[in-house]
Amino acid sequence: MRRRLPSIGALTAFDAAARHLSITRAAAELSLTESAVSRQISLLEEQLGVRLFHRIKKRISLTRAGAMYGERVMQTIERIERDTQEVMGHEGGGVVLEIAALPTVGSQWLVPRLASFYDDQPGATVHVSARSTRFFFSESALDGALYFGAPDWPGAGIDHLFDEVLLPVGSPALLRGAAAPGPRDIVGCRLLHLMTRPEAWRHWCSAAGLPDVNVMRGPRFEIQSMLISAACAGLGVALLPRFLIGDQLRSGKLKVLSDLAVRSEGAYYFAYPVENAGDPVLADFRAWLQAQTASLRTRTRAGGTAPAARGLSSRPRKGTAAAPRGRAG
Repeated sequence: MRRRLPSIGALTAFDAAARHLSITRAAAELSLTESAVSRQISLLEEQLGVRLFHRIKKRISLTRAGAMYGERVMQTIERIERDTQEVMGHEGGGVVLEIAALPTVGSQWLVPRLASFYDDQPGATVHVSARSTRFFFSESALDGALYFGAPDWPGAGIDHLFDEVLLPVGSPALLRGAAAPGPRDIVGCRLLHLMTRPEAWRHWCSAAGLPDVNVMRGPRFEIQSMLISAACAGLGVALLPRFLIGDQLRSGKLKVLSDLAVRSEGAYYFAYPVENAGDPVLADFRAWLQAQTASLRTRTRAGGTAPAARGLSSRPRKGTAAAPRGRAG
């Protein structure tokens, strides 16, 4: 039986128009004429028997069916692109893993360690993409995701990697060379915040016995790399995990201002599609992650931090799927 599949040309024209809400911009992206894009969309609507756009003069907007279909088409095209790149990257039967990671954790912690994984798996290739929000594995081509939050990713197997311990850090010049600043000195500086840890400074001040501090003042940053840069630039003091700032501490750009630390309620986990649990290369990658994070687990179990602070787990971004929640930098 012949399948009733739209042409790839019609789908890419619709996808571009749906993203831009403009035939002109879609045509420019695809290097086609506006009439060619319009013709492809009209043919698609005729085949589907459904209107995908409202057309008012030269303006277009998605119908309800168009919005739903547009999201699915975009995901499908992205998946085809990923699959195509994966096939093109195969060499002699090698295996490709598609891994998502939080932007800062991916660039500062995961990627610098991948060489040791390649030593163990010379035939494997690991593609790393940045994801700050959770997603459904069924709607992506990803094999796993390193994330922060709670172990509650639906439809996924989850490995605990390590907890997050936050320490106050800042530029050595910030406190004018004070060798051992006290808690009052630290919170007297401008406080720098990570948007996904809105209560971090409140819990640190509570552990320090400073309940009267206005912990909400100071600038906020969306991802940890921005927060690290702000602290290095002397904009204020930040609460950051030591494992992300090793280079800055060794170079002297940052200094730990107090040994008083607080443990976040959330932790770092690796999630993967439960149906892929038996994949041998994925299993090797999971085992490699456990080996890489063993020292961090030992360090956080060793103590020296305030009790797990409630409210430090990351909050879901509005508009994301209800089940996969949580993000961090």
